[in-house]
Amino acid sequence: MNCYECGGVYQEKSDLLETLDAYVGKISIQGIPYYQCENCYDILYTEEMSRAIEAKRNRRIHELLNRLPIGDFINSIEAASILNISRQALHKNRRINHGFIHQTKFGGVTVYLRQSVLQFRKTGDGRFPLYPHEYHNIAQYTGYSTHIPFIYPNYIRQLNIQKKRPKFNNIFINLKENSYAK
Repeated sequence: MNCYECGGVYQEKSDLLETLDAYVGKISIQGIPYYQCENCYDILYTEEMSRAIEAKRNRRIHELLNRLPIGDFINSIEAASILNISRQALHKNRRINHGFIHQTKFGGVTVYLRQSVLQFRKTGDGRFPLYPHEYHNIAQYTGYSTHIPFIYPNYIRQLNIQKKRPKFNNIFINLKENSYAK
């Protein structure tokens, strides 16, 4: 098979393939065949590879969303009211069903990421990167003032938060003395 870009020949490979997804970051798949041009390194995915990439992407979205605190999610009633549509319209909307709003299930109930719903209302696309990147929080990426921190060890190390002892009526409290969980 000839390459459409440069006219080279595609070679079948099945070694490690790494691709970068805009919303979940790097996806690595090994052992599934794909075709790569020997000249320009253009890649053609087989049907099996496309299904594997999509399955891995969906698992990764679910994992990344489950790392966020439950308080960052809203139910379908709140999402529908933010979007000024009925719950039925929310559940039947093709764009929302195809992932234009980040959603996951907790205890069998579908919940929606609040920032994603707000961005969908503003732009018609509620997707944004869920992996660590140059933005330190979702609000910087979406432009909203609501802060939703990422729960990543690398991000927490970058913050350099100084620990302060709690103060009550100008008297410092020693947490170790007053802790019930010793």
